[in-house]
Amino acid sequence: EDADVSKVGASERAGLVSTDPRKPELTEDEMRAAVTEAAKKGLYVAAHAHGREGAANAVRAGVRSIEHGTWVDDETLAEMKRRGTYLVPTLIILEEIVRDGAAKGVPAYAVEKATAIAAERRVRLRAAYKAGVLFALGTDATSDIHGRNGEEFKYMVDILGATPMEAITIGTLNGARLLGVDRDLGTIATGKLADLVAVPGNPLEDVTRLARPAFVMKGGTV
Repeated sequence: EDADVSKVGASERAGLVSTDPRKPELTEDEMRAAVTEAAKKGLYVAAHAHGREGAANAVRAGVRSIEHGTWVDDETLAEMKRRGTYLVPTLIILEEIVRDGAAKGVPAYAVEKATAIAAERRVRLRAAYKAGVLFALGTDATSDIHGRNGEEFKYMVDILGATPMEAITIGTLNGARLLGVDRDLGTIATGKLADLVAVPGNPLEDVTRLARPAFVMKGGTV
């Protein structure tokens, strides 16, 4: 009741000692049932999916977005493009675990898992972007990543190969379209909610400026 979106587990989690992110979790039929029930309420379903099989099952089941997409294969990417399924790559969290996890006290097994998948994940996600799959911004924020979503833009440029303007679109209009709220959000236009940020300097010249907002307006209120 009163949910805006549902999320299902298409593959096991990456950050637990007892799980294998390559393994599927819910079946295609189970996720299709979730999609069907959500649609009755006018809602979308997102799927947590690292592994190839789990992602493929979720896409065929009709989910609106794949969260993470670590091992999504070319066949599934083509199906995502055909269906308009979004990919939310959650780049910052894994990259930061690889780089700073040990110093931040992340368990050794989690750092080891993240390091083992990082290089291949970068290759697969760049392939997805180059294939024309729709992307949206999300951070999978935990710990001190909350409130730092502006840092995700740089990873989109560096890992996906997006331009700064493309990254901005991924983080604004694409996110609004993914959630079905683009009538009110996602672009600056007459009649839309005045949700704005301002940053010092031109983010098209340095996309990291988006991580340092100097001004925030929410619904017209500073």
